[in-house]
Amino acid sequence: MEKNEKLSTVDFISSLLVRYKILLIVITLVIAVSLIGLAVGAVVTNASTEKNAALEEKRYLNSLTEKELLLEIQIINKGYQDAFVHASDQGVEITVVSSEHSVKAANEIIVMAMGGFDKVFDNVSVQFQTTEEVMGKVTSK
Repeated sequence: MEKNEKLSTVDFISSLLVRYKILLIVITLVIAVSLIGLAVGAVVTNASTEKNAALEEKRYLNSLTEKELLLEIQIINKGYQDAFVHASDQGVEITVVSSEHSVKAANEIIVMAMGGFDKVFDNVSVQFQTTEEVMGKVTSK
């Protein structure tokens, strides 16, 4: 009977060890799945953040382009032959196609530019050029 008791104790301990190993495997799998879930979540969040940033940049550029076109139309409506407006982080560059120019006209255009954009630009420049000067730049490129 003592041998059966020893065998039962050994079987019991073996059974406990097997259960312990199974429990360790299950815990390891749960941790691994959790870590994978966190990694996937981080990738999804990062991709979502990048997408939102790209969409915001696109909206900003579309808005900037609209404001450039509106300013060009305003300048043309003042009686000038044509105008080209380019806004960037460095400032606003305006080229007005006209054979006549003055400091007063340039100041009026600068005031229009400063009121036409949401952002205050430190550098707004106006350059007057004749049609020939503009066309010379186009054909020389």
